[in-house]
Amino acid sequence: MAGRVCLITGANRGIGKATSMGLARLGATVIMLCRDSQRGEGAVAEVRSDSGNQDVELLVADLASLSSIRNAAVQIAERRAALHVLVNNAGVNVARRRESVDGFELTLAVNHLAPFLLTNLLLPLLQAGAPSRIVNLTSSFERLGRMHLSDLQLVHGYSATRAYTQSKLANALHTYELADRLQGTGVTANCVHPGLVATDLMRDLPRWMRALWGRLLLTPDKGARGVINLAVAPELANVSGEYFSRMRMTRSSPRSRDAGLGKQLWRISAQMTDSDLGNLSR
Repeated sequence: MAGRVCLITGANRGIGKATSMGLARLGATVIMLCRDSQRGEGAVAEVRSDSGNQDVELLVADLASLSSIRNAAVQIAERRAALHVLVNNAGVNVARRRESVDGFELTLAVNHLAPFLLTNLLLPLLQAGAPSRIVNLTSSFERLGRMHLSDLQLVHGYSATRAYTQSKLANALHTYELADRLQGTGVTANCVHPGLVATDLMRDLPRWMRALWGRLLLTPDKGARGVINLAVAPELANVSGEYFSRMRMTRSSPRSRDAGLGKQLWRISAQMTDSDLGNLSR
């Protein structure tokens, strides 16, 4: 991975930090996108120290803010002429309905709208770095998800489960539609369920439940293996529009493969984020 530039979102802990560490150990240039500068600096220092790779950078951005995402994309373009791997890892799972600074339901904003906008903004850099790869983290819980197109922000009947499973279904739908639009560009897009991992997504659970699940679930290091494999495996260089469960290519839900639903979600997401889709607009 020497000379390959990789951007990982939500990189200061959990799967994001483990993925950053793994890619750094392989010699990649790693950009760790984190919301909190202090925690981000600590994570960057840890990755540099443990990997022995000093080519690890911090990028501070709040993925719950469209303006912050746009600013981050500008900063990346100022630093780098090309991008080779984008890992959309950051996610939230909030117990009570909250809204982002832009007025969007928070789970939808961070888990779907943020990677949708960031990916679109970084496509020129990814195309400049082709062959390049986009890896979107989803979850097997996408099978329980429904796209509530008439109430995407779940103003009525909100629950953490409905919001989270909808966002994970959106991740898969986004990946397949993106892969279709990227055909012939040298940029691939795949999604991965990293396994059931003990991460900070459980922070809103009761303490006893966090302790129980922490013993039963995978560690972030194990969860990151499938993500890293998608980012670097030579045999996957031309694979696009697929779903992986950890290290294995498999099938996601029939609903996630609904091309009409994917296109409809794309149009709505573009309107919500006011995205300039350039050559991907169709």
